[in-house]
Amino acid sequence: MALTTLTSVKTQGGIAFGDTSRDAQLRSLIDAMTSLVKQHLNRDLESTNYIEYYSGNGTPLLLLNQYPVTAVSRVCLDDLGYFGSVPGGFAPSLNLVEGVDFALMSGTNGHGSSGFLRRIGSTWRRPPARALGVLSNLPGIPNGNIQVEYTAGFVVIPPAITMAVNALILKQASQASFGGAASQMGYEDAHISLFSPRDASALLGSVESILANYRSIPV
Repeated sequence: MALTTLTSVKTQGGIAFGDTSRDAQLRSLIDAMTSLVKQHLNRDLESTNYIEYYSGNGTPLLLLNQYPVTAVSRVCLDDLGYFGSVPGGFAPSLNLVEGVDFALMSGTNGHGSSGFLRRIGSTWRRPPARALGVLSNLPGIPNGNIQVEYTAGFVVIPPAITMAVNALILKQASQASFGGAASQMGYEDAHISLFSPRDASALLGSVESILANYRSIPV
Protein backbone atom coordinates (compact mmCIF):
# COMPACT_ATOMS: atom_id res chain seq x y z
CA MET A 1 0.00 0.00 0.00
CA ALA A 2 1.26 3.49 -0.83
CA LEU A 3 2.35 5.86 1.93
CA THR A 4 0.47 8.78 0.42
CA THR A 5 -2.26 9.62 -2.07
CA LEU A 6 -2.50 11.70 -5.21
CA THR A 7 -4.80 14.10 -3.37
CA SER A 8 -2.29 14.53 -0.55
CA VAL A 9 0.58 15.17 -2.96
CA LYS A 10 -1.41 17.77 -4.87
CA THR A 11 -2.51 19.50 -1.66
CA GLN A 12 1.05 19.76 -0.35
CA GLY A 13 2.36 20.88 -3.72
CA GLY A 14 -0.36 23.47 -4.33
CA ILE A 15 -1.44 21.68 -7.50
CA ALA A 16 -5.05 22.30 -8.53
CA PHE A 17 -7.20 19.19 -8.28
CA GLY A 18 -8.60 19.92 -11.71
CA ASP A 19 -5.12 19.86 -13.24
CA THR A 20 -4.66 16.23 -14.30
CA SER A 21 -1.81 16.83 -16.74
CA ARG A 22 0.79 15.21 -14.44
CA ASP A 23 -1.35 12.68 -12.61
CA ALA A 24 0.29 9.69 -14.32
CA GLN A 25 3.74 10.97 -13.37
CA LEU A 26 2.73 11.62 -9.77
CA ARG A 27 1.15 8.17 -9.40
CA SER A 28 4.33 6.58 -10.68
CA LEU A 29 6.40 8.61 -8.23
CA ILE A 30 4.06 7.67 -5.37
CA ASP A 31 4.84 3.99 -5.97
CA ALA A 32 8.57 4.63 -6.45
CA MET A 33 9.01 6.83 -3.37
CA THR A 34 6.91 4.49 -1.23
CA SER A 35 9.28 1.66 -2.11
CA LEU A 36 12.37 3.81 -1.59
CA VAL A 37 11.26 5.04 1.84
CA LYS A 38 10.32 1.56 3.05
CA GLN A 39 13.72 0.25 2.02
CA HIS A 40 15.40 3.15 3.76
CA LEU A 41 13.44 2.57 6.96
CA ASN A 42 14.05 -1.22 6.91
CA ARG A 43 10.40 -1.87 7.68
CA ASP A 44 6.87 -1.86 6.38
CA LEU A 45 4.54 0.72 7.84
CA GLU A 46 0.95 -0.24 7.06
CA SER A 47 -1.01 -2.46 9.45
CA THR A 48 -0.49 -6.04 8.21
CA ASN A 49 -0.75 -9.60 9.53
CA TYR A 50 2.53 -11.53 9.68
CA ILE A 51 3.59 -15.14 10.20
CA GLU A 52 7.34 -15.17 10.83
CA TYR A 53 10.01 -17.52 12.11
CA TYR A 54 12.79 -16.58 14.49
CA SER A 55 15.67 -18.35 16.16
CA GLY A 56 16.13 -18.20 19.89
CA ASN A 57 18.89 -15.86 21.05
CA GLY A 58 19.42 -17.08 24.60
CA THR A 59 18.00 -13.90 26.14
CA PRO A 60 14.54 -13.02 27.50
CA LEU A 61 13.94 -10.49 24.67
CA LEU A 62 12.90 -11.22 21.08
CA LEU A 63 12.69 -8.31 18.63
CA LEU A 64 10.04 -8.76 15.95
CA ASN A 65 10.71 -7.52 12.43
CA GLN A 66 7.74 -5.17 12.28
CA TYR A 67 6.31 -2.66 14.75
CA PRO A 68 4.30 -1.14 16.35
CA VAL A 69 2.75 -4.47 17.29
CA THR A 70 -0.99 -4.20 17.84
CA ALA A 71 -1.79 -7.88 18.46
CA VAL A 72 -0.02 -11.22 18.93
CA SER A 73 -2.27 -14.10 17.97
CA ARG A 74 0.17 -16.98 18.35
CA VAL A 75 3.65 -17.77 19.62
CA CYS A 76 4.86 -21.34 19.25
CA LEU A 77 8.18 -22.83 20.32
CA ASP A 78 9.36 -25.96 18.48
CA ASP A 79 13.08 -26.78 18.54
CA LEU A 80 12.54 -29.17 15.62
CA GLY A 81 10.34 -26.82 13.57
CA TYR A 82 13.12 -25.41 11.38
CA PHE A 83 11.43 -22.30 10.01
CA GLY A 84 8.18 -24.16 9.33
CA SER A 85 9.78 -26.55 6.85
CA VAL A 86 9.11 -29.73 8.86
CA PRO A 87 5.71 -31.38 8.27
CA GLY A 88 3.68 -31.30 11.48
CA GLY A 89 5.99 -28.76 13.07
CA PHE A 90 4.77 -26.02 15.39
CA ALA A 91 1.80 -28.06 16.58
CA PRO A 92 -0.85 -26.19 18.61
CA SER A 93 0.17 -28.18 21.67
CA LEU A 94 3.48 -26.28 21.65
CA ASN A 95 1.86 -22.85 21.77
CA LEU A 96 3.00 -20.45 24.47
CA VAL A 97 0.44 -18.56 26.57
CA GLU A 98 0.48 -14.78 26.62
CA GLY A 99 0.80 -13.45 30.16
CA VAL A 100 2.16 -16.80 31.36
CA ASP A 101 4.99 -17.65 28.96
CA PHE A 102 5.53 -14.35 27.19
CA ALA A 103 4.40 -10.73 27.17
CA LEU A 104 4.32 -7.97 24.59
CA MET A 105 6.44 -5.17 25.98
CA SER A 106 5.55 -1.51 26.13
CA GLY A 107 7.70 1.18 24.52
CA THR A 108 7.94 4.94 24.55
CA ASN A 109 4.88 5.17 22.29
CA GLY A 110 2.71 2.68 24.14
CA HIS A 111 2.04 -1.05 24.41
CA GLY A 112 3.73 -2.94 21.59
CA SER A 113 5.48 0.08 20.11
CA SER A 114 8.95 -1.37 20.71
CA GLY A 115 8.28 -4.67 18.91
CA PHE A 116 9.82 -6.73 21.74
CA LEU A 117 8.40 -9.99 23.12
CA ARG A 118 9.49 -10.72 26.70
CA ARG A 119 9.89 -14.36 27.70
CA ILE A 120 8.50 -14.85 31.19
CA GLY A 121 10.54 -16.96 33.61
CA SER A 122 12.92 -18.17 30.90
CA THR A 123 14.78 -17.18 27.75
CA TRP A 124 14.14 -17.60 24.04
CA ARG A 125 16.27 -20.70 23.91
CA ARG A 126 18.61 -21.70 21.15
CA PRO A 127 19.71 -25.34 21.42
CA PRO A 128 23.52 -25.48 21.76
CA ALA A 129 25.76 -27.11 19.18
CA ARG A 130 28.50 -29.66 19.84
CA ALA A 131 31.71 -30.29 17.91
CA LEU A 132 33.93 -33.34 17.94
CA GLY A 133 36.84 -32.84 20.30
CA VAL A 134 35.35 -29.76 21.97
CA LEU A 135 34.18 -30.20 25.55
CA SER A 136 32.06 -27.08 25.89
CA ASN A 137 28.90 -26.27 23.98
CA LEU A 138 29.17 -23.96 21.00
CA PRO A 139 26.69 -21.20 20.08
CA GLY A 140 23.72 -22.85 18.44
CA ILE A 141 23.12 -22.50 14.73
CA PRO A 142 19.91 -20.52 13.99
CA ASN A 143 17.18 -23.11 13.69
CA GLY A 144 13.96 -21.15 13.31
CA ASN A 145 12.42 -22.63 16.44
CA ILE A 146 9.98 -19.78 17.15
CA GLN A 147 6.85 -19.05 15.12
CA VAL A 148 5.08 -15.74 15.73
CA GLU A 149 1.76 -14.68 14.24
CA TYR A 150 1.07 -11.02 14.87
CA THR A 151 -0.34 -7.77 13.53
CA ALA A 152 1.91 -4.74 13.22
CA GLY A 153 2.04 -1.36 11.55
CA PHE A 154 0.10 1.87 11.52
CA VAL A 155 -3.61 1.88 10.78
CA VAL A 156 -3.10 5.51 9.76
CA ILE A 157 0.33 6.47 8.38
CA PRO A 158 1.86 9.19 10.59
CA PRO A 159 1.46 12.63 8.99
CA ALA A 160 5.21 13.26 9.26
CA ILE A 161 5.95 10.27 7.01
CA THR A 162 3.30 11.30 4.49
CA MET A 163 4.71 14.82 4.43
CA ALA A 164 8.23 13.49 3.85
CA VAL A 165 7.11 11.18 1.02
CA ASN A 166 5.15 14.03 -0.58
CA ALA A 167 8.23 16.25 -0.42
CA LEU A 168 10.33 13.61 -2.19
CA ILE A 169 7.70 13.18 -4.90
CA LEU A 170 7.35 16.90 -5.50
CA LYS A 171 11.11 17.39 -5.57
CA GLN A 172 11.60 14.66 -8.13
CA ALA A 173 8.61 15.80 -10.20
CA SER A 174 10.00 19.32 -10.35
CA GLN A 175 13.30 18.05 -11.73
CA ALA A 176 11.91 15.86 -14.51
CA SER A 177 9.35 16.07 -17.23
CA PHE A 178 8.74 12.31 -17.13
CA GLY A 179 7.43 9.91 -14.51
CA GLY A 180 9.23 7.30 -12.46
CA ALA A 181 12.37 7.05 -10.37
CA ALA A 182 14.91 7.80 -13.08
CA SER A 183 17.71 10.31 -13.49
CA GLN A 184 18.12 10.21 -17.27
CA MET A 185 16.18 8.92 -20.26
CA GLY A 186 16.85 8.72 -23.98
CA TYR A 187 14.42 7.99 -26.77
CA GLU A 188 16.53 6.93 -29.77
CA ASP A 189 18.41 4.13 -28.00
CA ALA A 190 15.75 3.42 -25.37
CA HIS A 191 18.24 4.29 -22.64
CA ILE A 192 17.21 4.80 -19.03
CA SER A 193 19.34 5.42 -15.94
CA LEU A 194 17.76 4.44 -12.64
CA PHE A 195 18.62 6.05 -9.32
CA SER A 196 22.00 4.98 -8.03
CA PRO A 197 22.42 4.52 -4.25
CA ARG A 198 24.20 7.89 -4.25
CA ASP A 199 21.28 9.57 -6.05
CA ALA A 200 18.81 8.02 -3.61
CA SER A 201 20.91 9.12 -0.63
CA ALA A 202 21.04 12.68 -1.92
CA LEU A 203 17.30 12.74 -2.48
CA LEU A 204 16.50 11.29 0.95
CA GLY A 205 18.86 13.72 2.62
CA SER A 206 16.29 16.47 2.39
CA VAL A 207 13.88 14.58 4.67
CA GLU A 208 16.31 12.36 6.58
CA SER A 209 15.73 14.15 9.87
CA ILE A 210 12.02 13.33 9.64
CA LEU A 211 12.41 9.70 8.56
CA ALA A 212 15.16 8.99 11.12
CA ASN A 213 12.54 8.83 13.88
CA TYR A 214 10.94 5.82 12.15
CA ARG A 215 14.02 3.93 10.94
CA SER A 216 14.52 0.37 12.15
CA ILE A 217 18.14 -0.48 12.93
CA PRO A 218 18.93 -4.16 12.20
CA VAL A 219 20.37 -6.05 15.18
